[in-house]
Formats: sequence, structure tokens, C-alpha cells
Amino acid sequence: MLGLLAEREAEQAKVARMLHDDAGQVLSAIGLHLDVLRGDLTAEQSGQVVEMQKLLEQVIGRIRAASQALHANVVERAGLGFALEQLVGRARDKAVGVTIRLLVTPGERWPNEPAHAAYRIVEALLENALNHAMAQRIEVRMQAGVVEVRDDGRGFDLERKTNGLGLLQCRYLAKSAKLGMSIQSTAGHGTIVKLTLHGV
Repeated sequence: MLGLLAEREAEQAKVARMLHDDAGQVLSAIGLHLDVLRGDLTAEQSGQVVEMQKLLEQVIGRIRAASQALHANVVERAGLGFALEQLVGRARDKAVGVTIRLLVTPGERWPNEPAHAAYRIVEALLENALNHAMAQRIEVRMQAGVVEVRDDGRGFDLERKTNGLGLLQCRYLAKSAKLGMSIQSTAGHGTIVKLTLHGV
């Protein structure tokens, strides 16, 4: 049963990543570029850009909803811990030579909305650690109402990078699901991100 669930979840996750990473992020980037361009346009042209941005926001919202629906099945049926096991397993398959550890407290269960958000945030953090931070060691922990992702990658200056598109999306997801989110990072010394269920 778990094997079939894992296979189905992997296929759903693949489609969800295509929607979120490819289509969703490209459309978000277009929206940001349009916002910059508005400063150099006439009032009439600026108004037209605003209407375009509204349409983009509608499409991005639908893509986000579709992506969440694809992820929702395994998170709701088997729990966040199992979903993270599958996510980390796929990351290990891709990241040859990188050590990725997962520590999950048995029996820990999160409510659906924060669980969905935490899954998507961890997915984004793993992708960033592997593709941009060039991390060699990554650790994902889920215990006592906290999900933590640590990596030994390049790190960054929080004062200069906080408004990057990836972090903005993670913060938005956390805020929408009422998750606490803290980031510790220093250039050259890796990154630690903690997601906390409020009230814990």
C-alpha cells in the first residue's frame, strides 16, 4: 500500500513542481518586472499594466491551488512526516554526492493547512540548497511542532537577500498557514530555517 502511495505521490509531486516552479515562478517574475516598468509609463499605460498584473495574479492563484491540491492527497492521508520522507528520497536520488538526512519524530501529526505549507517550503529550501547554495550536507528535522532545514551551503547576507523571490514565497506560505518562520544565515556558513506551529 505504501509503495503504491509513494509512486502516486511522486507523479503528483512532479506535476505540482512543474506548475509551481516553472509556470508559477515565471509568472511571478513577470509580475515583478511589470511593477518596475510602471514607473516609466504614462498614466494610461500604467493603468493597463495594473490590469495585466491583476490577470497574472488570478492565474498564479489558480496554479497555486492546483499545486496544493496535488500535494494535498499524500499529506492528508499519510501525514507530513511520510510526505517529507518521499520528498527527501527524491532529493537524494538527484543529488549525487550530497548527504541529506531526515529525522522525524514517530507519530507527530500536523494540521492540514500548515502541513501543506511546510511541505512546499521544505521543497523550495531543498531545491535552493542543492541548486544555488551548493550544499554538501542537508538535514531536515520534524519534531515537537517544529520543522527545521539546515544546510552547509554558501549562505547569504540576510540584510541583502531577504527580499529574494524564493524567500518571499516561503514567507508568504508560512504567513498564510499561520506558521512561525525564522531564518539564520551568514555568507559562507550555511543556512538554518525553522518553521513552527503557533502555540507550540
